Amino acid sequence: MSKSIKFIRHTIYIGQPSERTSCVVGDINNDGTPEVIIAAREPKREIYWLGRAGSGQWEYHLIDDTFDRVEAGGALADVDGDGKLELVAGGDWQGNIIYWWDSPDDPTKPWIRREIFRMPQNQSHDQMIADVDGDGRLELYFWNQRSKTIFYAPVPDDPTISPWQVYTVWTDVLEEGFCYADVDGDGKNELIAGLSWYRPPKKFGGNWERYEFARGYVSPKSVVADFDCDGKPEIVISEGDASLNNRQYGRVVMFKSKNDPTDMWEPYILHDKLLDPHSLQTADFDGDGNPDLFVGEMGLPNGEHPHPPAQRIYLSRGNKMEEHVIDEGIGTHEAKVIVIDGKVGIVGKPYRNLRSSAPRGPEVDGVHLWLPE
Repeated sequence: MSKSIKFIRHTIYIGQPSERTSCVVGDINNDGTPEVIIAAREPKREIYWLGRAGSGQWEYHLIDDTFDRVEAGGALADVDGDGKLELVAGGDWQGNIIYWWDSPDDPTKPWIRREIFRMPQNQSHDQMIADVDGDGRLELYFWNQRSKTIFYAPVPDDPTISPWQVYTVWTDVLEEGFCYADVDGDGKNELIAGLSWYRPPKKFGGNWERYEFARGYVSPKSVVADFDCDGKPEIVISEGDASLNNRQYGRVVMFKSKNDPTDMWEPYILHDKLLDPHSLQTADFDGDGNPDLFVGEMGLPNGEHPHPPAQRIYLSRGNKMEEHVIDEGIGTHEAKVIVIDGKVGIVGKPYRNLRSSAPRGPEVDGVHLWLPE
């Protein structure tokens, strides 16, 4: 019988009541320790990063507080090739701009905000920067929910020139979530977005091929890995905003391809009674060399939870995913894997509507770090 894994929750920051939409992790100051970037939209628009000082305390540094509202998502990459990570984020339901922020030589100073693209409609929930097509150049992928479109843009030689050249992956699809992997075993990566995977064109602007692997699920967050070690990737989705889609609970489901990955994939439900499981990550949490799964319940946006939201890790055990509840009582939203002092953990923050009448303790406006005991 596998022994239980234990994690300890640490509160690394508490701010004023706010709607915090984004959480991104990366080593932005090149000190060998990852930092945490948080974005908030109400009542104050601000993006800041938290960095661990020599004392062990986490310190606040403002990136920008003069932008339009940003949505859940965000991505870090070296956009301009200067050896530092830059931030990309997009507008929420009231904004239509995709931005990137250029980190100065001293990242504790305000960052330079630049426009990438003005979307045809508002809202970009989820962005990803990766070289999916394998040509050696990064691409930016982003959803534009109000236009029901997935866009992509190769990162230009001079990213300070706006707008970037933007192409369409697919239109008439209203979903969320990004990841990528070699889905069909041809040795090349494919894009996984929402409930479909997409084969890239041979040149920018060409036609993508779309293959649905699932139907009937809402607001999918997604990750991909070979969880059962059979040599083929599995896709996991969680219904992150189930309550906004008139669902009482959200599901977490693993999908396995059959002989032909272009057919619908076989679903395996890991949990079907979660309160907006808006955090989904994969990492080797137990150190056995195999990918595991983190699922974080946000709870309901109004704070009136039918049950205490919990944080779970599913350890891969061959054909079985073994569930471990590592914490409960505090919801998390957009939580990410973080490695601190060689320990693989999770960092995230709650999300709560400011108009909510539910009791709002200080932890609702905290940033939390879960590290193994």
